[in-house]
Amino acid sequence: MPSADTSPVDARLHDLDERLATRLAEITRDELAERRRQLAVISPETAELADGLLDYLEGGKLLRPRFCFWGGVAALGPTEPTESQLRALARYGVAIELVQAAALMHDDVIDHSPMRRGRPALHVQASRCHRDGGLTGSADGFGTAVAIVLGDLALSWAEQIAATVEGEPRAVAAARCEFDALRTEVMAGQFLDILHQAGGYTSAADAEQAAFSVIRWKTVPYTVLRPVRIGAALMGGSEQALETLSEWSIEVGTAFQLRDDLLSVIGDQHETGKPIGGDILEGKRTVLLARTEAAASAEGRALLEAVVGRSGSSVQEIAAVHELMVSTGAVESVVQDVRQRAQHGRSLLADAAMLGPTGRAGLAALAALATEVEALTA
Repeated sequence: MPSADTSPVDARLHDLDERLATRLAEITRDELAERRRQLAVISPETAELADGLLDYLEGGKLLRPRFCFWGGVAALGPTEPTESQLRALARYGVAIELVQAAALMHDDVIDHSPMRRGRPALHVQASRCHRDGGLTGSADGFGTAVAIVLGDLALSWAEQIAATVEGEPRAVAAARCEFDALRTEVMAGQFLDILHQAGGYTSAADAEQAAFSVIRWKTVPYTVLRPVRIGAALMGGSEQALETLSEWSIEVGTAFQLRDDLLSVIGDQHETGKPIGGDILEGKRTVLLARTEAAASAEGRALLEAVVGRSGSSVQEIAAVHELMVSTGAVESVVQDVRQRAQHGRSLLADAAMLGPTGRAGLAALAALATEVEALTA
């Protein structure tokens, strides 16, 4: 979010964002402390699951709770949220963040990803604890099982927290419909991602359209679209406001994922916390890969066939694929796509007179962070 020393508007955004972050931390701490007490009745070991989730959430950017909050502020028009409204938005933000945590835990298992946020993925950490503790059986199997269980717990607790959000009954009901849609869509998108990676997503026109469809249903709904609509619905936003925010969210959410795909090729591992070349080793069927395949020569396609999705690929082979992505123009085309979608999003917000200026400024600041590619191409 903007720093507090640039303008009165930026200072106000910074103040609201700080208040949100404080409420998110308080609610997360209190909710997980209560869950820990419940689990401690069962055994000391199960109580540690709540500790593990709290540790896992540490260091997150809180992007989705922030989209929820600023969507709500935008729907309020010229007024700013009361303390009770801020707390309601923050509770939904915590619920969304727990869905995000569950999705990441399970996604890392599915993709065999070793790292998350610059540290070992949860299933890897659990495997190490198994080995260090001298437990019996498969350490890797134990790690996978723990990640699945803790992810399921996070989903369950997300549901419980969302169910206790208070507000005007019709607005609460409308926000709940959005939250239900978020969970259905992200799981459907996850399935499409798995299916596409296995070559089974045959109803899509081609590989690029299949990759865009995965983005539309896996990333967009739970990263931007539904969080924004949850916040706006909870604050009583009009149908016109919700539709405008939807159009904006699809542009920003798609640009966000396209940018994320670029990070594996031209990003800084120390900044992203993701291993460079991870998408190549996992065989992720991204838009970037689809465009590389379409533009590559026979020799280039042979390289992709030999390296992509092969866990034993060398650093040199991964570097060769990255070079191919650049030399075919695929990287530049995705960069341009991100820029165009981000610009369209800015135009949509600028024309959205039904949305409040403070909320629009907050959403614009978030979108700028989520879609920035200039540092990647400098």
